[in-house]
Amino acid sequence: MNPRKRQLIAITTTALAPLLLTACSTIGLTGGSSGSSTTTDSEGLTFSAHYPTRAYQFADKNTADVYLTDLSDDELSAFFTDSQDWSQITGTIAQIHLFLNPKPGRTPIEPTAASASVRWIVITNGEIGIYDGAGFMLPGRQVAKGHISGSIRNAPLRLTRKTPGFSDPLITPEINIKFATKLDEQSAIELASRVQALAARATPIQ
Repeated sequence: MNPRKRQLIAITTTALAPLLLTACSTIGLTGGSSGSSTTTDSEGLTFSAHYPTRAYQFADKNTADVYLTDLSDDELSAFFTDSQDWSQITGTIAQIHLFLNPKPGRTPIEPTAASASVRWIVITNGEIGIYDGAGFMLPGRQVAKGHISGSIRNAPLRLTRKTPGFSDPLITPEINIKFATKLDEQSAIELASRVQALAARATPIQ
C-alpha cells in the first residue's frame, strides 16, 4: 500500500470518524423518510453519513430549515450539560436553510444557482468542526404541505468554526445531500438549539 493511501485511511478513522457511524435517535420523525450525505474533497477523500433523525419547520412557502443528524438523544442533550464527558461524542448534524423555492420559468433552475445554505457540523471525540456553504436545492414537495424532500449536489464547503483540537483533513470539500422528512416544528426547534450551542463552543476561523 502506498504512503498516500495509508495516510487517507488514518484520516478516515480518526479525524472524520463520525461519518462512518450511524446512531439511533428518536427526537425526529423518521417513518417513511430518509436522509444521507456524501462529502468529497479535491484529493479524493469521500465520507458518507446516514441520518435517522430528521425534522423541518417553515416560515413561508419559500423559507424552511431542515435538520438531519446521526447523534443519539443522549448525545444531543449533552450539549447543554457542562458536566458531560464530550470526549465520548462522535457524530454529525446537517442544517439546510432554504431561502428560495425555485419556480420554473421564474427563477434559475441550474446547479450553479444558490437557493439554500448548508451548515455541516462534525463532532469527533468531542471536538467540533463547522463547515458552511451554499448550493441549489429544488424541493421535491411543497414546503408548506407537511412534508419536504430535496437534494443538493456539489455544494462547496468551507471550515468556518472549530474547537482547538479539531483536525481538518478536507481540501476544498463539496457535499451532496438527499433527504425527505415530515414537518415537526418542536424537533426542529430543539435541533436548532443544538446547532447554536455547538456553534457557540467553536471559535470562528479568521
